[in-house]
Amino acid sequence: MTKISTTKEFKQALESLSLDQQRIVAARFVAEVLDLTDDVRIKQAQEVAADPKATPEALMTAYHSAWHAAMEYSLHSDLELINWHKQTSYFVAKACAESLAPAHQGIAWRHLAFNVASHCRMARLCDNVAQEEEQPNLSPAEDALKKQIQTQFEILNTFLEQK
Repeated sequence: MTKISTTKEFKQALESLSLDQQRIVAARFVAEVLDLTDDVRIKQAQEVAADPKATPEALMTAYHSAWHAAMEYSLHSDLELINWHKQTSYFVAKACAESLAPAHQGIAWRHLAFNVASHCRMARLCDNVAQEEEQPNLSPAEDALKKQIQTQFEILNTFLEQK
């Protein structure tokens, strides 16, 4: 099997997975950014998302928990007032909630894991933004984002090899 090394290949491979497979891969993406939050609700919800035997009720309960966490962390200020740590937690919670969303909503699941990957990338990016006087400095975040993308490629490659 060819190793995934581009975003196009990544997205196509994710779209080829079933909903349950996407949820498991998405939960693995979320696990890679759990170090960015101390919120127990998100960590517990991620464990449910990662469980292939989770019941629909457990998935729904975990979804609500992660979604409520995301709403608590959502942005309500101007760019210069952004609390980047809070934004990091928002994106981790949003990623986790989205990994569970099909249990609660009839969303188009074809892009589920890719959307979760994108939220995880944003979490890693926000965690590495250096706030300077008037504007954020995004330079330190570039390498962290590249590493996050490569980690996601590795997670998906490993999943596909084990499938």
